[in-house]
Amino acid sequence: MKLSDLKVGESALVTKVEGKGAIHRRLLSMGILPGTVIRMVRISPLGDPIAYEIRGVFISLRRDEAKYIEVEKIVPLNLVPPGERVRVILVDGGPGFMRNLSEMGITPGKMVEILRGCCPMSVRTELGVFQVGMGIASRVFVR
Repeated sequence: MKLSDLKVGESALVTKVEGKGAIHRRLLSMGILPGTVIRMVRISPLGDPIAYEIRGVFISLRRDEAKYIEVEKIVPLNLVPPGERVRVILVDGGPGFMRNLSEMGITPGKMVEILRGCCPMSVRTELGVFQVGMGIASRVFVR
């Protein structure tokens, strides 16, 4: 899927940056690298350019530039409904955050089942059943 196909509010993981020459260098220099999470924030009134958030910074790309970027749609764990089984794609945090989640079995590539959806979330991993707050769940991206 192309970055230009996202809808407002959706997040995706960059899988490939295409293009040649100046456009390729420009996209890479803006921080659009494979493995980076990007979120569509808004579309201008005339439909071009489009605002995206990447690593906490807002950038603007034209639709024809966004077509050079291949993405895989992902959602934060806190938006997954109860009863769903999902695969963890990315954990957005520092070493301590990632260590705490790995002790619960929430690491990239692992399956997580949502038992209860809110306040706190209840999830089942291969290591057991755990309570996860919304702040933490919003930084775990799944597919």
